[in-house]
Amino acid sequence: MQPVKKGLTTSATLVLAAVLAIVLAGSIFITARALDYKDVIDTAWRVHDEVLLPTEAGRRYIDIFWKYSPELCVLGSTYPEVMEEGKILILQFDPLLRALVDGEGDQVVITQALVERLEAYLYLLGQVGSPDLRAAIQSERARTPLRELIGLTFEEARAKLVGSPQTIDPTPVGTNLP
Repeated sequence: MQPVKKGLTTSATLVLAAVLAIVLAGSIFITARALDYKDVIDTAWRVHDEVLLPTEAGRRYIDIFWKYSPELCVLGSTYPEVMEEGKILILQFDPLLRALVDGEGDQVVITQALVERLEAYLYLLGQVGSPDLRAAIQSERARTPLRELIGLTFEEARAKLVGSPQTIDPTPVGTNLP
């Protein structure tokens, strides 16, 4: 991805928020541990803490992550193609998400190729996942059509998907952790 626009700056996220919460978030932690990619895990936690947690929409995606991550672990260990494609996506998204949380999300753009690869992965998960996971993927895809994100910077997509981070009250934030 080449830098394109400058403008907005915030620590933020993109597809990890919407669809990756279902798909890649689970795979990120699982696959990154398998690959021993400390930086990938650090980026994922920064997205969690700096982008998702400070917004109501982001906390919803955190809840989705915790609900489906056990199944994603099983799918990744059962189906080599799920693990392999997950690794490829993680490696593609990590530098883009890192740019986002480093305040440079206005310099990386969502491309058609990136969306097509993500859609193919979602299709694969829908084929091998439980009916509940399949329904969640369909619901999130209807809620946030990925093709509408093509051409947006990661910062613009973050703003569209989860909004701006809100000041966090030091009291515990409500999520539905298992």
